[in-house]
Amino acid sequence: MIEQGIIAVAIVEDDGILREAFEETLQADPGIAVCGSFASAEEYLAHVFRSPPDVVIMDLNLPGISGIECIRRIKERPTATQVLVCTVQDDDESLFSALCAGATGYLLKDARPAQVLEALKVLHAGGSPMGPGIARRVIASFAKPRKQAKEFELLTEREREVLEELAKGQRYKEIADDLHLSIDTVRTHVRNLYEKLQVSSRTDALNKLYPR
Repeated sequence: MIEQGIIAVAIVEDDGILREAFEETLQADPGIAVCGSFASAEEYLAHVFRSPPDVVIMDLNLPGISGIECIRRIKERPTATQVLVCTVQDDDESLFSALCAGATGYLLKDARPAQVLEALKVLHAGGSPMGPGIARRVIASFAKPRKQAKEFELLTEREREVLEELAKGQRYKEIADDLHLSIDTVRTHVRNLYEKLQVSSRTDALNKLYPR
């Protein structure tokens, strides 16, 4: 059992050398406990934790299930686990897909392990750490005028509210709490808005409604 006040961290990274570097750096910090280290999303998702990690350091370009899909599945679980992406992929599509899936931090792999350590502490404290240039691109994307897809008009007011919650990376339970709904009702709204938009995922829905 991890002591109270200690940040439980899991690592999902297929590069063995980098994974070991993360482990070494994190384990040297008394405020961090590495509760799992995995070479694939499948290994992470199949693992049974005594308690879910507080933070997962996630690569995106993984064999099998992608990092983005793994993030989405993590955020659908009834846990408070946060995701810090650490990847070589710096294209806009990867960045925004990861954020839409529920990541709350985004670093590139040129960040030193010590910077990753600092970033996960910031994330755990409620911040959204991003590497140099990443935050500026996120801000710039909101400054651009966006043409909203006509399909948005098909959604009810409640479905729009649910979609806005999804855009924040909220899990179903969090959406239910925020909108004072049951989880089953949230699932029904999500299923209906996916059907109206002819999409099958949170990322596809947001990309369709808010094209960049």
